[in-house]
This record gives sequence, structure tokens and C-alpha cells, in this order.
Amino acid sequence: MLLRNIIVILFFIATTYANELVKVPEVDNVISSLSSQQWDDDEAACRGKIFNVLNNVKNSTLWASWTWNANPQAPLGTFFGNRYHLGNYDQCLRPPWLSEHPELRSQYCLADVEMSKDPAKKNWDLPGPYEKAELYYVDSGTDIGRSFSYMAYGVCLPSGCQTKSVQKFVKALLSVQHLQAAWDADVKIHHCEEAGAPHVPRIGYYLYICTFAILAIMAMASTYYISEYPVAAKENTFVNHVAKSFYIRRNWDTVFQDGKEAIPTLHGIRFLTAVIIVYCHTYGIINGTSVSNGMDFEQMTKNFFTAFPVLHADVFVDSFFAMAALLVGKSIASMDVSKPSIILIQIVKRYLRLLGPFAVSVFFIIFVLMEVDDGPMYLKTAKTEQEACEKTWWLALLMVGNYVHTDAMCHPATWYIPCDFHLYVITLILFYIYRKVPTAGKIAAAVVVFLGFIAPGINGYIHNLPAVLGLNLGIDINIRRAKSFVNGYIKTHNRISPYALGFIVGYMMSIYKPADYKKVWSRTTSFLSAGVGITLIGVVLSTGVLCFTYHVMGPLAWVYLTLDRTIFAVALLIVIVFCTYGDVPLINSFLSWAPFRPLSRLSYGLYVFHIVLLYRSKTSLRDPVRGHYIDAVVETTGLTAISLVLSLVVWLLVDAPLMNFTNKYLSTRPKKEVSGTMDRVSNKQLNLQLNITDKQ
Repeated sequence: MLLRNIIVILFFIATTYANELVKVPEVDNVISSLSSQQWDDDEAACRGKIFNVLNNVKNSTLWASWTWNANPQAPLGTFFGNRYHLGNYDQCLRPPWLSEHPELRSQYCLADVEMSKDPAKKNWDLPGPYEKAELYYVDSGTDIGRSFSYMAYGVCLPSGCQTKSVQKFVKALLSVQHLQAAWDADVKIHHCEEAGAPHVPRIGYYLYICTFAILAIMAMASTYYISEYPVAAKENTFVNHVAKSFYIRRNWDTVFQDGKEAIPTLHGIRFLTAVIIVYCHTYGIINGTSVSNGMDFEQMTKNFFTAFPVLHADVFVDSFFAMAALLVGKSIASMDVSKPSIILIQIVKRYLRLLGPFAVSVFFIIFVLMEVDDGPMYLKTAKTEQEACEKTWWLALLMVGNYVHTDAMCHPATWYIPCDFHLYVITLILFYIYRKVPTAGKIAAAVVVFLGFIAPGINGYIHNLPAVLGLNLGIDINIRRAKSFVNGYIKTHNRISPYALGFIVGYMMSIYKPADYKKVWSRTTSFLSAGVGITLIGVVLSTGVLCFTYHVMGPLAWVYLTLDRTIFAVALLIVIVFCTYGDVPLINSFLSWAPFRPLSRLSYGLYVFHIVLLYRSKTSLRDPVRGHYIDAVVETTGLTAISLVLSLVVWLLVDAPLMNFTNKYLSTRPKKEVSGTMDRVSNKQLNLQLNITDKQ
């Protein structure tokens, strides 16, 4: 007994001596910091686990060193705009011995660290090189809202530790780093993920996948049925109507076909505008997330030539409003609006036309987004978007999300969709009044257009908005927090002016049909006029950069808000009109290029889906990346290609079948007339296809 006690004592002394010989300064400092903190009784288990890890790191034990090595070291690049210090997410959550040794389970936690006591107050003039460093990274900020005092800090520690224990661990890690302001920083734990934690997708995920599987089966079955049994398919039955609606060959053809009175120039403008928007979103989100060289982005905003394409590119969305209104104006002259019921049918058809890709993306965010990837920041972003859509999806699908509960707006990048729907409804109502009482209709339209023209300026005055929305990076990419976006940018009443101008031009085109007035202007006149339009577009973009650079506020900003979108719409419509009625070398042939026709058809889906892909690609990053406009171009190319494929799939399985079906049962034309197939393929053409198949 005595001998055994002596051996135990000697072993303890030897172990203690050995430990004292192994000095790991960074670990010893963390141990000292943790020992000096006050731990509650319910934190005893976590405290013991953490100290066990640290002591085993000093002994160079593999499992403990694995966990410790997944933690971030000293924050790097903070002064140049790197805000993300994420450690190694995968190493923390995927230790190879987890199944055999569950007691060694670890967890990864993401902390928000704010070193400034008053982050709302920032000094925009950076201090000199001999000033205190804290004056730079704590008290300074940039013109576009980049704060150096915020860090996202990812840590790896034993599982089972609650939030307050994780906070102590984060503070201990920060206390041994060189950023002295971090020693007393405000630390908030955003979320923790446990290694090997079971995850079972919600029932909605399986329902979403099954829905698309069923739609694909219906499309393939309908195509087979119509191809193999053309005689039976000609019968006027409900089943045949459904089959024809899902007929893949028919829906595929509509992507490439055009109406007799189509305006080819619009195809190129629509697609290129969508690509520009994708680029701006991509570049903004790259630099708003895990970028290591944020200050390069600041320099870009101060250089006129690099800032020119992106700082005020938000006006390009007005291209969509002007072009959509132009097409409405062209078609409304021949539209039967004699009864309110017909107006209602037209509104329902427009609603369903917008609904398909929109609903697909909204339910993807709710049920699928959380399941398709992971990463240090992914849960933060994906869960934010999911929770917002779970709360307000019905407002989004009712087309009121840009006015109601905007602080939790579902899929905020799609604010354009409810605006388009509202403006279409307003247009039909005004046109109905005009047809019934012309004088009252003209007065009502004039009042609406005038109020729409001055609305942006008044809105800017009420909310004290800047001249340009610009880019405010804050601490994350949650655009719902931007006052300019919520109070001004997404409101329908601020978009009436470009829509009204587009409608006027379209209505004039319904009277002076382009087919009857081809090349009424000479090449010189057309070229010079189109040049004026392009120059005006450049003026709007350039003045936007200047307004942003010089922080234009007050009366000058309100005047600019009143005029810029109207001038941009006028400039765009000048280009369209002179390309349609005149002969503009190069520009006309380029914008009318045949490949733009299907790409234009799929541009709506491109606009809707690309931002969902950005949520995944930019927030699943494990490490900061270098932000550069060339990288944004490369990523834009990939996003555009993938989004177009998704748009095509949704068109074939959701959008086109829905439109075919509603055109059949919600037709406002006389029964003797052919209703048409999505305004592209007529029933006569379909019957011809069936006859050819029958002969074969």
C-alpha cells in the first residue's frame, strides 16, 4: 500500500515537472486569461472540458491539438478591411475519431465582436501613422460604411458549452492578441454547430423536391402522350389541355419564337440589363462578405472610371419598368377593357405570369436553402433569409412585400416584381376609366404621372435620403437595414415615372406600327439620336458617382432623386425608338442579335434566381477571398449561365404550363379567335405539329 502511494506521488511529481518543462506561450496565456474570469456553477463542466483541451495541447495530444488548431490565430488584415477570422470550420466539425470517441466531440461557434463602444459614430478622416492604432480600427470608418472595429470570429471548443462560456473563451483568445481594443470588446455568439450532430431535413424539403419530380414526370408523360397518340390528343378534353400545357416541344419552341409585332432591340437590352444587375449584385456581395482586401474596394469607389459602372447602376432596373410598360402600351390599345371582369382576368393573368419563378425561389429559400451547403457564415445568412421568408412569404406572393413588413421582407432582391404588378394594375384601371369617361381618365392619368414624377424627391425629403443609394457595407449584407433601400428604393410610387414614359412610347407604337414605319429616319439622324440617348445614360451614371463621392444630401439630393430615373428612362427610350424606326449602325444589329431572343425570354428567371445562388456561393466560404472586379466578371459569367439553365427548367416545368393553362381558361378574346400559346405559339401551330407527328 505504501509502495503504491509512493509510486503515485512520484508519477504526479514527474507529470507536473514534465508539464512545467513544456511551455506553450499562447496556450499558457489563454489559460491565465480563463482562470482570471468569473465562472458560474453551471459552467463548471464546460470549464473543465476547455482546460482539459488546453492541458492536452501542451502535452501535444492529437485530439486536443486538432481542436486547438481549428481556432483562428491573431486577426490578420484587419486594417485593410478583413473582417472575417473564421478558423477552420471543417477541421473543427469533422474529426476522424468522432464515431469511436464521442466524448471528444467539439463545436464550432461564430461570434460577432464589436470593439467600438459607439459603432454608430465614426470618424471618416483616417488618423496619421504616428497616432494610436485604436483611432484607426476602432474610431474610423469609410465613406461606404465599412467598419474596422467589427470582426466575425469563429472558434472551436468542446461541445456542450453554453453561450456565456463561449463568450469567455472568445474573450480569452482575443486577450492574447495584439489588438488591444479587442481585450474589452463586446462579444455576442451568433450560433454554434456541434460536430456530428444529426440533421434531418424538414418535410417541406422533401415536398419541394417531390413537387419538381412530379412536374418533370408530367412534362415527360405529356410529351410522350402527344407524340405517340396525336389523334387522341386533339380531342377537346381537360386532360388534353393539361397535356398540351406541359408539352415540352411546344414550351421549348416558345423560348426561341417571337411575335409578329415584337421589337427585336428589346431582347438585347433586356438580357444585357439583367447581366449588369447580376454583376453589380455579385461585386457588392463579394466585397460585403468575406473579402480580405476591403480597402481596394474603397479605392474603387474613389476612382471615377472604376466606380462609374457600379455605384449608380441601380437605375438599370428602371430599364425593366420602361420596357415592360412599352409592351403594355403596345398591346393595350387592342385590349378589350369594356367590363371590370375582363380587367380582373387580365390582372390575374399578369399575376400568374410573374408568380412562377418568384414562388419557386421563395419556397426554395424556405425549404431548401438551409440544406444545400454549410460553412462558418452560411447558417447566419441562410437562416436570416429563411426566417424572413417563413414570416412574410405570403406577403411576398400577394405582391405587397415592398410595403408591408419590410424589415423582414422575403427575398428582398425581388422587390421589382410587386412594383411591376402594382404599376400594371394601376395602368389597367386608368385605361378602363379613360375608355368609359375619356376626360376623367386623362385627368386621373395626368395626376398619377405628376405625383409619380415628384414622388422620389418628396420621399427623399421626408426620409432625408442621399442622392444615390450607393453601397453601405455595415457589418453584413442584410439590405433590409438600409434606410435608402426600404424607404425609397423599393417603393412602387417612386417608379411610376419610367413606367409612364415607357407606356406612352408603347401606346404610340400601337398607332404608328414599326412594321409600317421602318427606317423613317435616315441613318445619320438615327445614329446621332441614339448617341444622344447613350450620352444621357452616361450622364446619369456619372452624376450618380459624383453625388456619391461628394455625399450630396438635402435639396440638391431631392432634385436629383426627382430627375435621374426619368432622364435615364427617356435616354433608354430614345435608343429604342431610333433603333426601331430608324437605322442605327452596329447598335441596332447587335441588340437585335438572334441569340438574345431566348436569353431575353429567360432574363426574368435570371434576375430571380441569381441572388439565391449568391447566398450559397458567397456565404459558404471558409476563408476570406481577394475582391477584384475581374473576379466579379468571372463569377457573374458563371452565375448567369447557371441561372439561365435554372430559368429554362422552371420555364418548361412551371412557367409555360401555367401560362398555357391560364390562356386557355382565362381568355378574354372572342371564342372564334385563336387564343395563342403564351403570346408566341398558336393552337393552329400545335395542331400542325400533331398532324406531322401523326403522319410520321
